[in-house]
Amino acid sequence: MSSGMHTVLACAMLASLPALAQGADGCPEGSYSIVVSPDGTAVSILFDQFSLQGGDPSVRGMQRKVCRISSPLTLPANLSIGVYKVDYRGFAKLAAKQTAQLDVQYFLGPRDNEHGRVFKRKIKGPHEGDYLFTENIGAGQMKRVGCGTAAVLNVGITLGLNGDLRAGGAMASLDTADAGPGGALIYHLDLKKCP
Repeated sequence: MSSGMHTVLACAMLASLPALAQGADGCPEGSYSIVVSPDGTAVSILFDQFSLQGGDPSVRGMQRKVCRISSPLTLPANLSIGVYKVDYRGFAKLAAKQTAQLDVQYFLGPRDNEHGRVFKRKIKGPHEGDYLFTENIGAGQMKRVGCGTAAVLNVGITLGLNGDLRAGGAMASLDTADAGPGGALIYHLDLKKCP
């Protein structure tokens, strides 16, 4: 079987599995989807309504929403999977002295103690428009899974607004509509034959 056929088979198996959302005030059931690219080299998480708006005078300090998603990745026994790059897309509207913060923790595998990474970025006001961050993961910085080990993509996302939010107008989102084509989070994968 060719390497391309392995990728297609893995892709079909990846796409057939449901994702489970936990702690989902940022991503209630039905408000996101997970899409695998036709060639199996990317998994995109698309959100319909993962956004946060300032302007509530009763809320002081940071406002935030959290989303946790766990998606099984079933691979053929002779393949391993790795993440080499992640794109983060969204939109923010911030006045001076307002910030949006994106914190993403993710790992491959059934447990978070071996394969995890943390990505954090701040967007400082004044800002109004799309944002795109790309995280390049060097060789050896994130362990591969597969080759007989369960592969699960676990993602924990916190989206926050901070600063003087009482005046209103501040907002931040992880969504595809504002940021153009692709997904809010795009995990770029590489599949390799097991030794």
